[in-house]
Amino acid sequence: MKWIRSFPLLLLTSYLLLTGCNTTLGIKKQQDNLRIPSWFINPVNEDMIGFIGAAAKYDSRGKINIEGSRKAALAQLLTHYQLAFSGFDHAQLQSSAKLALSKTHTVRFLPEFNNQGVIYSYATLEQNPFSLSQQQTLAHLSRCQFSQCSPSWLCDEKSNTITGVSFFTSSPFQQLSKAQKNANLIANLLHQSQVNATEYVSQVDHEKLAIQSTSFSQSSQVSAKANRTNQLLLKNLCEYNSTLIGNFVLPEPAIKMVKDWQSQSIHQDRSLIQGSFGHGSKMSSDLLLSTAIELAIKDALIELAKIKGIAVENTSTLSFNSGFYFLSTSKMTVNEQVSGQLLDIKISYQKDNPIVNVWVLEAISQL
Repeated sequence: MKWIRSFPLLLLTSYLLLTGCNTTLGIKKQQDNLRIPSWFINPVNEDMIGFIGAAAKYDSRGKINIEGSRKAALAQLLTHYQLAFSGFDHAQLQSSAKLALSKTHTVRFLPEFNNQGVIYSYATLEQNPFSLSQQQTLAHLSRCQFSQCSPSWLCDEKSNTITGVSFFTSSPFQQLSKAQKNANLIANLLHQSQVNATEYVSQVDHEKLAIQSTSFSQSSQVSAKANRTNQLLLKNLCEYNSTLIGNFVLPEPAIKMVKDWQSQSIHQDRSLIQGSFGHGSKMSSDLLLSTAIELAIKDALIELAKIKGIAVENTSTLSFNSGFYFLSTSKMTVNEQVSGQLLDIKISYQKDNPIVNVWVLEAISQL
């Protein structure tokens, strides 16, 4: 399973608002169990592909902003299916559960719901009444429990998924889109990155002072070669301490892996690299999970670039002045372009600090 910041799904006031043929659902909290529409937790399943749109609860006129959230959901649907749509009737978009795009395509909007000043809409081309009704059933909010693989997709080992993460944003309705932007950032890093890294290893042995030491330092820069908008499909959502974690699917088949593949360094003649961040109480400056994931991905790409090409310079000094003295310094330089596929990501927390491990497979395109 893969992972590439989130909104807290906190207490929601429960109410029902009827506007023409449109229904807006509030969320009920009963016995400390938050329940929300199934389409928000799993917008994509075996029977349906749908898209979530978010907007500020009220528009500039002080009215419930159903049109804004539906526009956001509709824009994603049109992009995914590469459909053209010249315009729409504003009143119809606000009040009707159906919107005809053409003679062959009709969008269905399921009842909206609101939370913490944000209104959410769900758009789909699915017309089957049973499938539509299933997505409207209320379900318990999925809270990410990494050690227990709950929900189960957190531990899915599929190479065509990326985890998008977003912490609570200053404008809550932008949290979903921020998670997708972060997933897109990871996808761009994996598609092709320029890696420039320099490492220094120094060894000192001083007999008179009884000193033996080894020091290591590294500076690196990893940047995506292109800022592309990837076709990412949000399939699942869960929440962890105000961080929204989304499971995004790429439009490519998953790679079939053998048993115990994580212990191998080669798969189908391609290098398999593990990257990590957060071990040894290492923290990012902003303490965000999204940053930890990005740095773990970059760590793997640096190791992949080292395999592809590395320049090594060695200097040594030997002196017998007042005792044996030896100094050795190695400089390793990397300047490579690399591409990879994210096979899996594992997340854990230690004292509220994220620890991220990723496994990246060398892309066929760079062989």
